[in-house]
Amino acid sequence: MAAVADAEDDGDQADVFIPGGRSQADEPDYVGLESIDRACLEIYPDQPNPLQATAVVKLWLGGPDPLDYISMYSNPGDPDRAILPHWHYVSYGFSDLHGDNRVHPISGPGQPSGFGFELTFRLKKEDDQSAPPMWPSNLMNKLATYVFQTGNVLQVGDHIPWHCPLDGGSNSQIQHMLITSDPQIADLDTPFGYLQFRQIVGVKDDELKAAQKWKGAGVLELMCTVKEIGPHFITDMSRTRSIFEMDSNLLHQVTAGIEQDGSNLGHVTAVCSWAEISAGTVFEREADMVTQTPSGDVMDTGDDTVTLCPPETLEAVHLKFDAEAAELLPLIVKARLQKGRFFVFHNAENYAIHLIPPSCQEDNQFVSQGEPLKAQSTFLQIYCSEALIEKMSQEFEILQDNSEENQNYPIEFRFSDPTIVITVSPRGQLYCDL
Repeated sequence: MAAVADAEDDGDQADVFIPGGRSQADEPDYVGLESIDRACLEIYPDQPNPLQATAVVKLWLGGPDPLDYISMYSNPGDPDRAILPHWHYVSYGFSDLHGDNRVHPISGPGQPSGFGFELTFRLKKEDDQSAPPMWPSNLMNKLATYVFQTGNVLQVGDHIPWHCPLDGGSNSQIQHMLITSDPQIADLDTPFGYLQFRQIVGVKDDELKAAQKWKGAGVLELMCTVKEIGPHFITDMSRTRSIFEMDSNLLHQVTAGIEQDGSNLGHVTAVCSWAEISAGTVFEREADMVTQTPSGDVMDTGDDTVTLCPPETLEAVHLKFDAEAAELLPLIVKARLQKGRFFVFHNAENYAIHLIPPSCQEDNQFVSQGEPLKAQSTFLQIYCSEALIEKMSQEFEILQDNSEENQNYPIEFRFSDPTIVITVSPRGQLYCDL
């Protein structure tokens, strides 16, 4: 799973909106850009010049917004298929629009164009709206900034905790996102590589949690059966009922799916950290020692070569999570570790906590039953024996009550084989000392 860190919408609007779109003189002979134009024109032949948002200063000229353009189309919907009238937003910029190395490395057929996708979004059209709201372009640029900065590609089934209304200025309960395939725009093969169109779907808290506990693709399959969302996954910012409140049978399907499949949530970026406990003293690991790579022991950084230190065996560790990250621990034990699947917590400072059960063999695994705690720079691995998994399952039951007002922080767990101390603090905070 690709995970996006919690974000806040500060309301800044760095785009200028141009009715009628760009002129041909603005972007001559850019095959990637024109390929997206043609794909949209097949769906909207009556809208050859849609309203567009364009960055005031393009990224390659030093501007802050990664996306060159966002087109906005009016979709009339289809009542017979439970498709509501809506606004359809399409991004330009995750893929290679220009083919001249100004933003993305040049690629060719059979390779991804840029990041290999563009984003779309479908927003329910209100009865009194004659023009599309502009806030979705800001949201899409925030997601683009995350992708460009981290290199993490948004995949179908990914879930994005956002923790504020997607429009940034309302009391909407639609505060998170899932990613699905756009139901209308076909995948493209361009001279600069292939790309897919992946759609943002706004969701409520319990819909996000269902995706975390089970799998995003499974929850999306349930969502499209609800007429308020429909097969085109239309986001309605005024929606107050979750799909599980609309149809209680859907929650039973999620529960059955977890029992059968476990959880597809394998990675998450969260408020967390770890420290080594040695001789009664807690030592924080520094993140600037080396650069972690997926495989191999050497990383070429251009001018210099950084050699990774070998994994180091630890006596004991202190794991620290905020309440939101800790809320996942019962799920991780039940739907990942007990089903023989690993799990990784990441944080924004390059720390990682990698939990590995006995029946799971990872390519980059360096822990074992005899050496259950090892670290390479800020990357920690923990070998979770069957006994440890069972003990965690029992201890973490207290975290099932996710109401923070009912918890007395800090919450502490201690395990002896191996020696692990876990401290849980309120949302957005970490206790640094034992």
